[in-house]
Amino acid sequence: MSKAKGTLASYIIKEHFGEIVEKTVTYLIKNGSRSLRDIFNSVHLNREEIKKSLSILVHHELVAYTKNKNGVTEYQARLDHILRRKRYQKYVYCAKSKFGDVAELVIENLLLNGCDTLSRVSKNVAERLESDETDDSRPDEGLVVQKCKELIVGHFLLRVRNPTTVEEEDVVEQEDSEKFVFPIGVGVKRKTTSPEQSSLKRIKLTSSECSENYEDDGVYWHVNFERFDQVFVDQMIISAASERLDQSASKIVATILKMTEMERTLISQATRSVSIFDIVKKLPSVPKLDQQEVHQYLSLLSDEKTGGFVTKKDEAAGGMYAVNIHRSINMLCQSVCATVVQERFGSKACRVFRLLLEKKHLEQKQIGEIAMIPFKEVKELLYKLFEERFLQLQEISKTADYAPSRTFYLFTVDLPQVTRFLLNRCYQAIGNLMARRRFEMDENKRLLEKNEKIEGILSALSSSNEDTEQVMQELEELITPTEKQQLEKLKIVLARLEQGEIQVEKTIFVLKNFIHLN
Repeated sequence: MSKAKGTLASYIIKEHFGEIVEKTVTYLIKNGSRSLRDIFNSVHLNREEIKKSLSILVHHELVAYTKNKNGVTEYQARLDHILRRKRYQKYVYCAKSKFGDVAELVIENLLLNGCDTLSRVSKNVAERLESDETDDSRPDEGLVVQKCKELIVGHFLLRVRNPTTVEEEDVVEQEDSEKFVFPIGVGVKRKTTSPEQSSLKRIKLTSSECSENYEDDGVYWHVNFERFDQVFVDQMIISAASERLDQSASKIVATILKMTEMERTLISQATRSVSIFDIVKKLPSVPKLDQQEVHQYLSLLSDEKTGGFVTKKDEAAGGMYAVNIHRSINMLCQSVCATVVQERFGSKACRVFRLLLEKKHLEQKQIGEIAMIPFKEVKELLYKLFEERFLQLQEISKTADYAPSRTFYLFTVDLPQVTRFLLNRCYQAIGNLMARRRFEMDENKRLLEKNEKIEGILSALSSSNEDTEQVMQELEELITPTEKQQLEKLKIVLARLEQGEIQVEKTIFVLKNFIHLN
């Protein structure tokens, strides 16, 4: 784990949960698995604050707990889960685009609460929809439950162990067959006369103090982030196919990915083979393509010169084709790395970098001749890229003494090493952007609070039926022209910083998927 990665994780926790939780996480990041006693002795917080912090973190699956050989429960920070919180807005938008507004609220509710039972989620979402309704129609809680069922069938929700319990024995993992089974009794209430006796140690929750419970109490659900990430990977591959070829080619790739989406995981190297007849049958009607056109597009997609998105597996059934996810991700990663080189060192350096990606090993003279760059200039570019760790130098000697006159010096690109190096830089960049955004907000805290207060009053007055036009005008005049100008400038700066975080996070997603597949 790099220092930049740990720092970014601490920034994210502080922004989402506050300083108390951030102190606990930072200690766990620096020291690995630790017991409650170790945390209490090292972190300057009282025992109740630490226990509450750990309870929140476990509930959100940001901290894992296990028992050591002495039977003591130890806690460990889950860095990848913490860093994944930067993609939460994408998960919500994806749910909305695939399943609609109700599913968006379901995913948002689960992301905010970490994990919960479907009965409580459906009740919260239904109440929120009721408060947003302007007409006489009221949303039925059954509709929300149906959307939850659709999300489970699509594997976008995942059943997890109850975070409010710590078992005395080793925790048994859920079987795969139970992870996506819709529970019985969602939304059905039951009366409890006396608390159930259990051998499990339970953390007190507000729901457990109520006399009225639901049939599915104890069955907790969490957002299946891997399924959403798989959708994002598919979207990247489809977009790349569209850029390399055209819209029709991307439709064919999208069709193969759609047909095999439930059979793959995030680390699948390729999809299963699909016959050309099945592809033609499942293709969308617009644009309409016949079998001959589909065959021509598949031939282009199979050619490595045009990307190699598809691999032909067999001649049976008119041809069996599979999307080569591994090669597609490699191509996307190469494109990201080349873009970084171009932005930092210029177009000629990017040309050299791409040439070495294609040819693998070349001498300095060969690079200058093929890239058509003067010898002196290519020498400067090569050693600049070598200094910045984008290139590696490999020595091949004719003799055992490695004499310079009898040694070949070949430049090459070690893509996995470059990817890890850029990934660390990206973590550092997002951390810097978050720190800058927090600094800007702290510097203008008084102005932001004043503007927020006035906007709240104006919103309340505008919703009332009374004639308050004069009062509203006087309130708007409380902010001076100078403050208005300063506020507009601050909004632009904050928007740019947030957009920068989103762009860097997209780069991180590509680089991490490349590392996982290699």
